[in-house]
Amino acid sequence: GPPPPPGVGPPKPTGPQLRPLHWKKIATAKDGSVWKSLPPAASYDDAELRALFTIKPTVRKPSLTTPAQSAPARTSKGARALLDLKRSNQIQIAISKFRGRDMRAGVLALDEAVIKLEDIPRLRECAPTGEELEMLQPYIDEPELQNLKLAPAENFLLQMSSVPRLMPRLGCLNSKLTFAGRLQDAEAQLRAINAAVACVRSSPMLPSLLALVLKLGNELNAGTARAGAAGFSSEVLLKLAETKSTVSDEHPEQISLLHYTARAFVATTPDAQKSLRHELRPLEEAASLSTAGVTEELDGLSSELETVERELNDPVYGTTPGDCFCQKMEPWRASATLKVNALRQKVSDMLSGLESLYTYFGEVYDPTDAEALLTRVNAFAVSFCKACRDNERADHMRKKQVEAKAAAAQRAAKQGASNVIAKPKRPAAGRAMGNIQNSLRRGEFEMMKQLQSQMSAELQAKMQARRQGIFGA
Repeated sequence: GPPPPPGVGPPKPTGPQLRPLHWKKIATAKDGSVWKSLPPAASYDDAELRALFTIKPTVRKPSLTTPAQSAPARTSKGARALLDLKRSNQIQIAISKFRGRDMRAGVLALDEAVIKLEDIPRLRECAPTGEELEMLQPYIDEPELQNLKLAPAENFLLQMSSVPRLMPRLGCLNSKLTFAGRLQDAEAQLRAINAAVACVRSSPMLPSLLALVLKLGNELNAGTARAGAAGFSSEVLLKLAETKSTVSDEHPEQISLLHYTARAFVATTPDAQKSLRHELRPLEEAASLSTAGVTEELDGLSSELETVERELNDPVYGTTPGDCFCQKMEPWRASATLKVNALRQKVSDMLSGLESLYTYFGEVYDPTDAEALLTRVNAFAVSFCKACRDNERADHMRKKQVEAKAAAAQRAAKQGASNVIAKPKRPAAGRAMGNIQNSLRRGEFEMMKQLQSQMSAELQAKMQARRQGIFGA
């Protein structure tokens, strides 16, 4: 039916409440989606479903707080609680992780022996919000309230509220603690991509393979405008498997151009598969990497260093006793900036190497998809090696079939030679029956009776001989 008007939801079910299934609902089934063409749902026992998934009603105890109020956190005697229970519990769980450490002093001094990388997300979650700062402001400004004992969560917020620019400070510290690992990962990706480019350009097997593909393609395209090509775009390497042979009486099995290429190449270079995999191993290792990921990491590091520089220019740092932000961050920022500049030059060299690889293949370089050529060459190498293995299995199966047929023919020849013997004589009972049938056809009834008597006597004699052989005379 039509959807309900705005503001009007589906009618609430009556009776016991069923246990809900929490999912993200798709309101409208779009054309082409699985939801648009679902088959009819299987039937089920509605009574059994409700018996299994009905929520048992619970009797709620009367609350000491009004519905508009949130329950305050339970605290020790004499301590004042200002936060609601959920927020207080969140902060107290974090405090339990900080036990034995002065987190305020550690954040002020950027002491990495006190503040660990895993502490920063917890500190960010427990940083006082604007509303909480307003709530705690009287305990900072009024001396008579400073002597009041606050609950642990409130006391932690009060301490951290005195740290200048707490959230930006934590962000800068996070950049400092993660910088070395991120820089190392980016440089490792750079080396892998550069190694992939180098192995493609230096592989002796790949040009030979491309030459065979070019020759086969010109042969197939003979007489068309595509014939006589001096080279081809690397995209066609991914289409070799899609070009299939024609099935005929002479060749009943269909084969792809990729498998045919592999068979022809291996015929002249038996170790082609092994050699190609060895030569292009760095390409396979770099297949999951992207230049965009490296450049994004570089931009992220540069942006964070700019943020650190802006914070260093803020005069609020250094005004609080124990604040070592500028002393710790300025030397690190200078060193990190030099490393990021060196990384930027390496990224530029990497992109230049990729562009030269496109030129090497006679293709137009696309900066937005710089590693596409590497991806295509790697996919071709993987599919070529798989085609070689497929051909080996097919050859093995054909060899087995030929051997099985030859063995069967040999057994049949031996059996035929041993069975060349005289035709076995017809049993006496069989001859007698044949004589009876012939007499019946000729109408010789007297002769037929005599033959019946003769056959009966022969059968009785045989039975008597068998009984004597079994039981003894």
